[in-house]
Amino acid sequence: MRFIISFIWTFLLSHMACYLIASMNSAAYNFKQSSVIAVVIAVLVFVLAEIMPVKQDASQHS
Repeated sequence: MRFIISFIWTFLLSHMACYLIASMNSAAYNFKQSSVIAVVIAVLVFVLAEIMPVKQDASQHS
């Protein structure tokens, strides 16, 4: 479930950023290109989340 919600948020925020950047540069908004960027960013987020160490609580220290 966390992957689905993360992908949805990544998809929405990436499309928003691509739309804003395209409008500031007076360029056309490209849905396919934005979707590819969103998928790449989502995969990077998933990979980084898996390889980053988890911080333990103070109660778990011996």
